[in-house]
Amino acid sequence: MTKVTTMEELISALPSTVDPAKFTTDLLQAIARLRRRPLDVYYAGPRSLRVDGVTMMVDLQPKQAVIVHFNGHQVNVRVPL
Repeated sequence: MTKVTTMEELISALPSTVDPAKFTTDLLQAIARLRRRPLDVYYAGPRSLRVDGVTMMVDLQPKQAVIVHFNGHQVNVRVPL
């Protein structure tokens, strides 16, 4: 797997059992829940997140979230908020 850098590439790498539309919606909702936590979470480094059975590490930044690991592979996908 080459290093994924866009949401489209990330979605194409999903297991066949995961619905891409539902995954995208659930991912954005999970990131929004993470952002509602106290501000110190932003500076604690990447957080583990599991969405629709897929595990990833998400680094929260002020204007975006960056997925740095996805299903055991290193990626660099920016998710604007």
